[in-house]
Amino acid sequence: MARIFDVKNGVLVKIHGKTCIQRVLESLDRCGHISDMTIVGLNESSRRLENSLQKATRGHNCKRLPPEAGPAASAVKAVSAGEQYPCLLTTGDHALLPSGTISEFLETARHMKGDFIVGLVPYANVQKAFPESKRTLLKFAEGVFCGSNLFLIKNPKGVRILEYWRKVETLRKKPWKISRNLGIGFLIRYILGRLTLEKALNTISNHAEARLRHAIVSNPLAAIDIDSKADYDLAVNWLTNEN
Repeated sequence: MARIFDVKNGVLVKIHGKTCIQRVLESLDRCGHISDMTIVGLNESSRRLENSLQKATRGHNCKRLPPEAGPAASAVKAVSAGEQYPCLLTTGDHALLPSGTISEFLETARHMKGDFIVGLVPYANVQKAFPESKRTLLKFAEGVFCGSNLFLIKNPKGVRILEYWRKVETLRKKPWKISRNLGIGFLIRYILGRLTLEKALNTISNHAEARLRHAIVSNPLAAIDIDSKADYDLAVNWLTNEN
C-alpha cells in the first residue's frame, strides 16, 4: 500500500481526506473507553513522515514508540510500555472500525473470564455485507470466522499470549516446527474441519500459560483492514455511500 500510494507507511494512506491511522485514532477517542494511546512503529526519520504523523495524532492523547522486529514483538512493547490493564490492542490500518463496535467489544470482553480476549467476526456477516471481499478465514467445527484485529489484554498474565504469538511468528517459515509445537493432532483436526474453536483456544492457552477466550463481533466492518488495493477500493466505496 505504501508503494502504491507513495507514502512512508500503509497506515498513512488517505481515504476520503484522512489517513488510515487518523481514522483509527478518532474511533478510539469517540468510543469513550480509552484513556490514552500508544503507537508502536513509524520511526523512520524524515520530515515528510513526521509531518504526516503530527497531523494524524494532533488532538489525541497518544505517544509513539519505535517498532520491534515483527508485529508480535511490537504488540508486547505497546502493552508493556503503559502497564495499564485492561488494554485494547488494534492495528493502524483498521480505518473502517466504528467506535460503537469498539465499545460493544469492550463491554462484552470485560465481563468474560480470561486473560486475553480476541474478537472474531462470523464470516457469514462479512460475506453478506461484502461478497467480493477476500478475507483470511479461520475454519472451525462450529463455523467460519474472520479476525477483527480487536484484542483485549485484561491483565499482565494476558501478555503471555502475545509472547506465545511472537514465538510462533518466528517459526512461520518452518511449519514443521509449528506442527511440533501445537501437536500434529491439532493440525489434522483443523485441516479436516473437526477442530472446535474451544479446543483451539484451550490448546494455545495451555502452551502460553494464560487463558485465551473469544468474543463475537457482529459488525462485518471489524473484519476489514486496509492492507490491499482491493480493501482500499472497498473502503472508498463504503465511505462514499455512507456520506
